[in-house]
Amino acid sequence: MNISSTVKTCELCKKPLHGRLDQRFCNDTCRNQYNRSKRQFEKVTPHPNATAIFKIIKTNYEILKKGIPGQIPEYNAFTCDTKDFIASGINTKFYTSSFKSGKEEWFCVFDYCYSFQSEETTQILQLRNQADL
Repeated sequence: MNISSTVKTCELCKKPLHGRLDQRFCNDTCRNQYNRSKRQFEKVTPHPNATAIFKIIKTNYEILKKGIPGQIPEYNAFTCDTKDFIASGINTKFYTSSFKSGKEEWFCVFDYCYSFQSEETTQILQLRNQADL
């Protein structure tokens, strides 16, 4: 029987390994350092503007939750003038989800959604199941 002349080494410090055939590290310290550096390398760096984006989305949510002056209630929805909606300070570029219902496109900020019905009117409604996890 031939004994293999190749000696396995630790994946981190390259010291020779003794013991189990499937051993990859010489001790727990090397294993932990290797895994920590691997996780650090794989870690996704947040978008540089993430804080500002979250702040805009939170502001949009507060505007939708508070309501728009002059809105007319219809069931669980509200209709308001599009100019008033835009003037309320909402940033329509930032929302958490969107969907189509027929020809209407809805933009949601968590459980509050809005749709531009026409150039003059915007409809706002609360979809309680939209924010369910």
